[in-house]
Amino acid sequence: MRIRARRGISPVIAVLIMVAAAISLGSFAYWYTISYAKASSQAASLIVDATAVASGTKSSLQVTFKNTGTTSITIERILVSHDGGSFWHSVDKDVAAGATYSVTVSSDEVPSLSFTPGRSYGLIVETSMGNVTSIALCVGG
Repeated sequence: MRIRARRGISPVIAVLIMVAAAISLGSFAYWYTISYAKASSQAASLIVDATAVASGTKSSLQVTFKNTGTTSITIERILVSHDGGSFWHSVDKDVAAGATYSVTVSSDEVPSLSFTPGRSYGLIVETSMGNVTSIALCVGG
């Protein structure tokens, strides 16, 4: 009984298969790296600048939001602490990347709103990306 040796694939075809596999793996690695870099570069960053003003019996709060990130942020509401207590002020505003948005709250809207010149007051800004805290310094008007 004679045993026949099995023939394998030719060396040329083996090289072609290895080259095709290397190209496929390389293009997948390139695609994955580019996708990861794009996703990680989309970061949210919000700067909050707030000033409280007290003038006689009137008080107001000016809050400016600047989105310095690369993706938009939704500002949902602000928790304002003041001499008369605290309250939530609804904003519901989408701030695009690189954009600025300002909101003013006055004692005309919130009768109990009162600030004392020279004091600092805390703010909590609730956004779609999490909460941001800030401080508003009260100036006389």
